[in-house]
Amino acid sequence: MAVDGVITSSSIGVDGNAYTTSVSNDELTNDDFLTLMLEEMKQQDPTDPMDSSALMDNQLKMSTIQSNLQLAESMASMQASYAASALATAANMIGHIVEDGETDDDGLLKSYLVETIENQDGELYANVRQITGIADGLIDTETEELALYDADGYIYDGDTKTEYRLALDSDGRFTYNDDGSLKIVDADNEVIADEAVTSKYKYYASSAIYAEDTVSIPLSNIQEVR
Repeated sequence: MAVDGVITSSSIGVDGNAYTTSVSNDELTNDDFLTLMLEEMKQQDPTDPMDSSALMDNQLKMSTIQSNLQLAESMASMQASYAASALATAANMIGHIVEDGETDDDGLLKSYLVETIENQDGELYANVRQITGIADGLIDTETEELALYDADGYIYDGDTKTEYRLALDSDGRFTYNDDGSLKIVDADNEVIADEAVTSKYKYYASSAIYAEDTVSIPLSNIQEVR
């Protein structure tokens, strides 16, 4: 029988004495309820049968609770599986350039380099570094090594600053003469026509300039990946 949330049952021991045991409701299963109900039916007085409706009602509640728990476990398992799959798919974005539709002060679409992907309270975010510009690379054709230049365009020969300066545009990119050679000027801003100088330095390649700090953007906001 059930008393104050505790299920009790009676049985006759080998010594002929009657014993009563109790188990907490929240530790019982459907099989336990069936066993107790059968035991109750065996032990009841045939002339004064006990009402088993309360026990049956508890069994029904227990069955419903177990079904709900099983459903919750299945949903949790599916959710965890989906989250793991989504995270693995999103990880493929690492190293790619993405856009989220936001524009900078010049009205140009912002582009970002994806560095990591993380799950924040169930939502996936990309930790990105914004591309703030493009830098052109310069090569010394005599040494076949990259040549350094500063923000003003002055070319360095090793650690030594030369008198030659690259003519840069407003974005810090190389500019060119009509014949396609790099536009290099002297200290007086006069274009150098000496082929020994103009043939020494060539455009090599371009690379992105990134912001110092990273930001997080929701994956749901990303509109393009390349």
